[in-house]
Amino acid sequence: MAVAITLLVLNVEVPELRPGESLGDALVDHILPSLGAYALAFALVGRFWVIHHNLFEKLHSFDRTLMALNLIFLALIVLMPFSAQLYDVYTSRPAAAAVLGGTLGLVALVNGAMTAHVLRRGFVHEHRREETEPSLTVGFGLTTVFLISVPAAFLSVHIAEALWISTVVLRYPLRRLGGLTSSR
Repeated sequence: MAVAITLLVLNVEVPELRPGESLGDALVDHILPSLGAYALAFALVGRFWVIHHNLFEKLHSFDRTLMALNLIFLALIVLMPFSAQLYDVYTSRPAAAAVLGGTLGLVALVNGAMTAHVLRRGFVHEHRREETEPSLTVGFGLTTVFLISVPAAFLSVHIAEALWISTVVLRYPLRRLGGLTSSR
């Protein structure tokens, strides 16, 4: 995930100045939108990193299914720089927003599948099980929001963007609803 986060910044390119254009204008016109896409993707991948770490620190065992799900999760995370760049270059195009929302939705779905699997198989330390179970509800809530953003992008890219941002902004209220009241 650190590699995916690092690759996100490569999508922010130094602008080429057009004749008569000031560097300040070029930065505002070309870099600010890229920085916005970078910041959003960074926040979301970073959040998945924390969620992933929190899950795996609670485990006492694992199996091949979990490892396969984890590889799928990581493969989707590594797609984030592509999805973010596609969205950055084609910000106003619904298909670009749908690809980013779909990638995020699939990452959240696979994370939810990993959580469900480890709970079902009893891989979570018994004293950590109670704090892990609400993660399933919150995780599938995130999945739902991201997947809803895919068709929403075709209605309005701004609606899709608002849905993505809501997952960052609503983190604490979602945790409270899911019963996750600690400071993780």
